[in-house]
Amino acid sequence: MFGGKKKEPSVNQEIKTLISAGTIFEGNITVPEGITRIDGKVVGNITGNAYVIIGESGSVKGDISVDSLIAYGEISGNIKARSVELKNGSKVLGNLEVSELYVEKGAIYNGECRMVEGFKENP
Repeated sequence: MFGGKKKEPSVNQEIKTLISAGTIFEGNITVPEGITRIDGKVVGNITGNAYVIIGESGSVKGDISVDSLIAYGEISGNIKARSVELKNGSKVLGNLEVSELYVEKGAIYNGECRMVEGFKENP
């Protein structure tokens, strides 16, 4: 639950969606599979069965419901995922519903956390 092996993206997987630094995206995003990396700003919800990475310069203002999430940047909204990693320097303001949670020293998290078994992926 709080430790053990982490599911990392495969070396063979490539980033299918990239919102680069300096880009502002307003609206909802559906990411059905693969890896999505956000280095810019998203104002809207993110959903799908994907692996999402919020880079150091990335920010999301909206809810996130995905398979796995790694946060280096800022998130203001609720998160529902099978696995969430909050890296040093990340900032999350919102509630979590997860099966696996990893929080590095230096990460900021303000909200409620609900740990669930057998996380159901998004339809």
